[in-house]
Amino acid sequence: MKKFILLVFLTFIGSSIFEVNAQQSGIAILDKVPADMQLFARDSTNYADVDFLGRVQVSGYAYFSVVRYRNKTRDSYQRKALQYNGSQAPFNFSFKIKAELAENDFEIYACKSGSDSTLIARRENIVAGDFYLIYGQSNAVAWEVDYAYRNEFARTYGSSGGAAAWGLANAIGQRVGIFGIEFQRVIAERYQIPTCILNGSAAGASLIDLTDKSSFYGHLLNAARETGLLPSLKAIFYWQGETEASSNDPLTWAPRFDKLVQMWKEDYPMVKKIYVFQLPLFGGGPYDDRIGVLREQQRTLDRKYPIIQPYAALGAEGWNGFHYGLEGYLQLGRDLADMAGYNHYGEKEKISSPSLQKAFFSTPEKDEITMVFEDYQQMVYPKDTVAVNIEGSLEPSSVFSMKDYFYLNAEWKKLASGRAEANKIIVKLKEVGNDSTIKYLPSKYHYSGLLNAAWVYIGPFLKNTKGQRAFAFHHNKIFPYTNLGILTLAAAEQDKQVILKWNKLPDATGYILERFEASDTLAAHEILRFPANQLAYTDPSAKKGIPYIYRIRGYTDQSESKLASTTITKQSDDIDVILGEDPTQELSINVYPNPVTDLINIVSARSGINLVELFTMNGKKLKEAGYANKDWATFNVNELSSGQYILRVYYGSKVSTSKVVLVR
Repeated sequence: MKKFILLVFLTFIGSSIFEVNAQQSGIAILDKVPADMQLFARDSTNYADVDFLGRVQVSGYAYFSVVRYRNKTRDSYQRKALQYNGSQAPFNFSFKIKAELAENDFEIYACKSGSDSTLIARRENIVAGDFYLIYGQSNAVAWEVDYAYRNEFARTYGSSGGAAAWGLANAIGQRVGIFGIEFQRVIAERYQIPTCILNGSAAGASLIDLTDKSSFYGHLLNAARETGLLPSLKAIFYWQGETEASSNDPLTWAPRFDKLVQMWKEDYPMVKKIYVFQLPLFGGGPYDDRIGVLREQQRTLDRKYPIIQPYAALGAEGWNGFHYGLEGYLQLGRDLADMAGYNHYGEKEKISSPSLQKAFFSTPEKDEITMVFEDYQQMVYPKDTVAVNIEGSLEPSSVFSMKDYFYLNAEWKKLASGRAEANKIIVKLKEVGNDSTIKYLPSKYHYSGLLNAAWVYIGPFLKNTKGQRAFAFHHNKIFPYTNLGILTLAAAEQDKQVILKWNKLPDATGYILERFEASDTLAAHEILRFPANQLAYTDPSAKKGIPYIYRIRGYTDQSESKLASTTITKQSDDIDVILGEDPTQELSINVYPNPVTDLINIVSARSGINLVELFTMNGKKLKEAGYANKDWATFNVNELSSGQYILRVYYGSKVSTSKVVLVR
């Protein structure tokens, strides 16, 4: 199977698909022209350049022209007089095409006069858009069934045996797969942006195979370079690890993956995000708890590599223990598009797989455990699932309850119940114990020796309100009970601003304040963090007539208080400016604390924040983050060393620059 896929992939990238090598038409040599079906990378203005370069080699022609058609309707025209240098006359043209659901055709003419012209070439169905890569093994190939769907704005390039060419995704080899084209469909329909995906995955490939530059890795890299799209690569989707997980030593995956990351850093330094899939639960074979270690390593990759966005691939429909069917892969494609919305397409709301942040006993009796997920998550505790049992079971079906698939000190079925509360899952114990670790989901399913068992675990799963499944986590520490006290939050209106005040929790190391509009069905959060000695906040960004819900909680590294909340609708007009010590200085952007230790809070009193950049004092850009028109933003600097930096904030059509001091 590997040899077959490698042969197809070698054919796929074996010849350049671009018309950048000189082509002779008799009248002209075309040094650079687009190819039929080609996708060009859009820039920050949402346009792409399409260039034409060549030489007329027959005398007697007065000018050269190019006609552009948008959706088969003539849209623009360029002409240039020819200046012969000996027997040849060079020409060049450049058109800008918009990234949209529209196709562009071009006709190239050599002209002796207005009524005497010769068509040199015609290129059709050219678009502008975004570029992605898929890499991994069989689940990244994602072709368990023959899926007939095609989309004119979902592109790839490759070969089905002849010369390499641009084409529709899944219409030519190598296919982008089912979740790949579903991702493309959603991006086209939701954001009106065409995409090109290149899939270099191979069934059964280990990380040793996938880091071999003479094989799959090198072939995909060369193909990506040939496209001309590589400098604009948006993201890589990586699903792999089944081979290592089912081997004699699943722990070989992590060091091999570190090698792959270093190769990516060298060859794909421009990539904006790398999405790494956490493996679902396998069916069959002996139980190996080290597979849970592998999943934990995948879950926490973003802590080691901030460019990585882990994704929980478990829990979609139709899992058979090894692969998904059509509906499961389609669901994964939609999940990935939801995640890309925040990272690449300006969505205000961040959507991702919920990942455990900490777990602690939340009652002094130690009969309740609270699991905290990311601040922006809204968790859902699932109902029971009924699954058909395998042949030989005593009963035809089994009822699976979520509470039974948490493991305290590696033992299951120790919980009585569970519930969701905001970004938390809270579980009650059957008996008070001295448990120190908690695990969610087995490392492998099914268990040998059970009297009743389904072939594969199909749920239930912890989810958020967006349907994204939570990551499996492996023997995480349960912190002891800490009585942080009861927090209260009060809101009032003063000087056209909302004033928030709360009481001090003596043992809290800080406070997390959330804000969202009461009418926002998405419950898109904006979050600020405050030090332990701050007990009030003035919100200059609150708008007149909008009901806001504010929620606050105290926290430590090991625990959190209960939420306190309040709702207020500001009645006064919005403030126009905030003045500094100099009355002529407009301070519409608040940046604090300063000095800072880890997170910078940024609040805009006027226009929404779009982009934040951080520079050294010498002007070298260190990092940036997009915020999609947010009034509140937090900017993480915990990976940087102490010193002075320049912070640049883009809001509305304006830019604010300030100096910040980082103290360790």
